[in-house]
Amino acid sequence: MPQSAIAPDNDGGMTVHSFGSGSSGNAFLIVTSDGALLVDCGIQSRALQAHLRALRRPLASLDAVLITHEHVDHVRALPAVARSQAPIVATPGTVRACGLPPTVAWIARSGVGMRIGMFEVTPIAVSHDAADPCAYHISHPAGRLVIATDLGVGDPALHDPIRDADLVILEANHDEAMLRSGPYPARLKRRVLSPVGHLSNRACGELLTAALCGRPAPATIWLAHLSATNNRPDLAVGAVRERLAASDLTPDVAALPRAGCETWRSTGSSFRSRQMPLGLS
Repeated sequence: MPQSAIAPDNDGGMTVHSFGSGSSGNAFLIVTSDGALLVDCGIQSRALQAHLRALRRPLASLDAVLITHEHVDHVRALPAVARSQAPIVATPGTVRACGLPPTVAWIARSGVGMRIGMFEVTPIAVSHDAADPCAYHISHPAGRLVIATDLGVGDPALHDPIRDADLVILEANHDEAMLRSGPYPARLKRRVLSPVGHLSNRACGELLTAALCGRPAPATIWLAHLSATNNRPDLAVGAVRERLAASDLTPDVAALPRAGCETWRSTGSSFRSRQMPLGLS
């Protein structure tokens, strides 16, 4: 696989940037001193490329772009990605659903790790109403993370990846009471609440609790894909923290903004999270 051409970071750690999280678009950039990965490219192409330019990480320099599934809020900028000739990684069903030719896609199989530069990337099958959706566990000497943004149930297959991660990016899509009493039509409510829909705040907290019990060092947790209609950041964070605290778990928990940037960095054994505006509208 080709080596990354990006300029190295100076501190030898791992930096993760969220460029968007929600039904309007999802994209995460993972950067180390020797490479960079993009997970999903669901924001507008101009915005994605502006974010990358601000960080001096053009699309063509990335080690790979990992796609979780074919829904538009995860692949909106895929044509631009394909034109850049950055390697695209996806499961077989997602490759077919996106209409990707084999010349531009590397096939990722659930449960099978693949080496991309210094990254070890393992897709994890999840339950969502897409052709072949997956989460990703990404490991590098500088840090480890798991990204699971669209899933209808908290599958036990996620327990070990979550327990292993320094940063967990996990869906907390809706407050169940808000969804049930809210403006969505009945058909859409059933879809969101179904086993192939989206994870509620309560279910997110339960999954994290099951995964993190017995973990010696708590992870940093980013709550992702919050509904603008059926959730609020304070509700999501409060519900997840309450469920974790009932099992004496106190990791750092924050809700990702739907737009704008959030940044997390690991340096050795020191982990910190902060907002980092990039001056983009």
